[in-house]
Parts: sequence; C-alpha cells; structure tokens
Amino acid sequence: MNRLRVQGMDDSAAGAEELSAALLALEDRVAVDAAAGYAAAVDLERRAEALGDQALLMRARLCWIDMLRRTGDFREAARHVKGIQAWARRHGDRRMRARTHLVQASIERLSGHGAKSLEHALDAVELLDETATAHMQVWHRLKLADALAEYRGMETARPRYRQAEVLARELRQWEQLTVTLNNWAYSEYRAGNLPQARQVAGRMQDHAVARDYHLDPDALDTIAAIQIANGDYAEAEQTMQVCIARYKGAGPNDADEMAEYLLTLARAQRLLGATGRALVSLDAAHTLCTERGLRELLVQVYQERAELHTANGEHTEALAAKEASIAARDSLPSPPRKPLRVILAAILRTRQGRRGNQAPG
Repeated sequence: MNRLRVQGMDDSAAGAEELSAALLALEDRVAVDAAAGYAAAVDLERRAEALGDQALLMRARLCWIDMLRRTGDFREAARHVKGIQAWARRHGDRRMRARTHLVQASIERLSGHGAKSLEHALDAVELLDETATAHMQVWHRLKLADALAEYRGMETARPRYRQAEVLARELRQWEQLTVTLNNWAYSEYRAGNLPQARQVAGRMQDHAVARDYHLDPDALDTIAAIQIANGDYAEAEQTMQVCIARYKGAGPNDADEMAEYLLTLARAQRLLGATGRALVSLDAAHTLCTERGLRELLVQVYQERAELHTANGEHTEALAAKEASIAARDSLPSPPRKPLRVILAAILRTRQGRRGNQAPG
C-alpha cells in the first residue's frame, strides 16, 4: 500500500515536471502561431487542473490569455489577466508577476493607453530576478526599450536596446537578437534617424547571414521601410510581398502585424505610382484595423488613404480621409494631463526611493 502511494506521488511529480517543460516551451518562444498556441495552452490548463497544481494552472491560463491578445481579442485578454496578476502577487511569484505585466503592457499598447503600457513594461523589468529565464532577461528589456522608443524617444530607449543586444549575445539568444536589432532599427527609422536605422539594420542582416537563416516578416518590414525612405520603392514592394508571404506561411504572431505590413506595402505602391494596388492593400489594412480594434493603426491607415487620394487628384476623397483620420485620433484615449516623460520620471523617483528604503540600515 505504501509503495502504491509513493508510486502515485512519483507519477504526479513527473507529470508536473513534464507539464512545466511544455509550458516553458510556450512561454519562452519569440514567435508562435497564436491560434495553435491558444489550443495548446488550453490543453495544458486542462492537464494542470487534473493534477491539482494551481501554479501550473495559472501559467497555462496566462499563456492562452497572451495568445488571445495576439489574435486581436485583447479586450477579452484584459478581462482575464488581472486575476492572474492578483494570484501571483498573493503567492509571491515574481516570475509570474513579471510575465503578467509584460502581457498587460502589450494589451495597453494595443488599446492606445501609452502611460499604462509604459508603466507595465517598467514593472516587467523591475521584477526580474534569479528565477527569470534567459529569454525573459532579454525579452522584457527589449519590450521596455520599445515602449520607451514609442513614448519617450530614442535618447531614453537607445541604452535599453543596447543592453538587450549585449545580453542576447552573451546568453546566445540568437532569435531574440534578431528581434532586438529589428525593433531598434525600426524605432530609429520612425524617429527619423536614417543613418542609425541603416547601421542597426545592417547588423541584423549580418547576424542573419552568420546564423544562416531567413529574416522573419518583421525584419523584412523594417528593411522595406528603410528602402522607402531611400526612394527604393520597387525594391520595397518586392520586400513586402516576400514579407507577407512568409507571414502567411508561418502563421499569425501579433494582432497588429498583418495590418502594419499591408500599410507599408500600400505606401511603397503609392510612391511607386501603382495607386490601384495601393488601394487594395489599404482596404485590407482598414478591414483588419476595424475588425481587431487597432485604433492607433487605423489613424495611420486613414492618413495613408488621404495621401493616396491626393496622388490621384481625388481631393474630395482626400479631405474625407483626413477628416476620418482626425476623428479616429480623437477617439483614442485622452492623453494624460502631464507629459509621459514627467509621469515616467515620477515613477522612477518613487521606485528608487522605495529601493533605498528597503536597503539595510
């Protein structure tokens, strides 16, 4: 009888260990087909529930919540994620809290809440400790750099990107190194720093050659944006056609990716003079934005549509698109009364003071 009990305990421990490894394979992947990932996470949640392991159950639940966010249902993801955060806080699980804050940062960004997104990204990095995986050490710092680039500017973001690049090389996180260099290059491009964008993109391309693999759709989108800035419109259209084909072959990753790719393609086509093809691309991007509630991106789609109608001499339609762009921008969440840089500085001062108070006296 005792032997049977011990055997049952061993089986349960082995099952929990196997399930934990399966969850880690989902948690620490840069790209995954969101629909397939959701199905896998729901199955893992069912297995965790059968084991009666609450920690594994919460990890599985956070995985499918993140997959919901990636498929575009970030409102439903937001509804569930706070419960996971509360559980992790009650149980002192720093790694779970860090992961949850990163999911929340993405949800708030997609919802147009810049200040909240930035604060969650800060929390996701501050909670990193010795329990964090190598993937988390790089990825969380990269996502904070992205948030800083979007909401505070490159002077603040650049050191964070550099830190993520160095860590990725040290920890041999090669896939994350590609993503880090891609995001850094694109952020420099968006800030109008084309020499820096080309330099960082060059390091990304050199890395891809050294590791002997094809660049992913995000990286191709960045390269195409830089090609457009250099006036290489035909090359940019070809790059984006390859980008979209690879994206469709690999399966969706984030909710806003395809709409962004179509917007880049439309811009290249318009500047090339292929306004008919550009309109088709824009219509597809508009459909995705409205279906998925991508409100910030929708503003850019209307702006590009105004440019396209202007290029065609369709001034009435161009005016209507500009008005739609203004209305879409006005529908975004109201910006905070204080500039984001002031809010962030206050957050940092508060946290530094908190750490000082916790120091041994």
